[in-house]
Amino acid sequence: MTISPSFVSLVDEANRPLFVYVTPSESEDVNQVLKYNVLSNLSLDYFENDLFDWSSLETQPDIKALFNLEGVAVYGMIIKQTGLKIIIGFLIKENIQELNDDEISEVFMKVKKIYLRAKLNPFVAPSSFDDSKELSAKLQKKFSEEL
Repeated sequence: MTISPSFVSLVDEANRPLFVYVTPSESEDVNQVLKYNVLSNLSLDYFENDLFDWSSLETQPDIKALFNLEGVAVYGMIIKQTGLKIIIGFLIKENIQELNDDEISEVFMKVKKIYLRAKLNPFVAPSSFDDSKELSAKLQKKFSEEL
């Protein structure tokens, strides 16, 4: 069984949101979109906390279990070289007791690859990404296709 995220948030080193992706099935519900934006913002406090380093998944020390709130399990990862924070939320269903660490790790790796492919495309001039709308549109398309 593969899991899919409810939302993915990318935040830069200055805690400015670069992009928040909400799955197409939930993007029509304004309350869900708002809830995921709030959860994403709450996650930033966990990155600043001293306990952040203690909350790792057993198999992936870079991925941290941040919190469970309102039926959503939120995980985070920081790429220390760039300061990029990746925040991913998964809906917790009644029939699933625990999320699988390997599946969570797989989703994080997929998100990293999508971001890097969009950001480091050799066929696009780097200055074109100064306009974050273009990067957001590209990420939205890729996340919708691959997640």
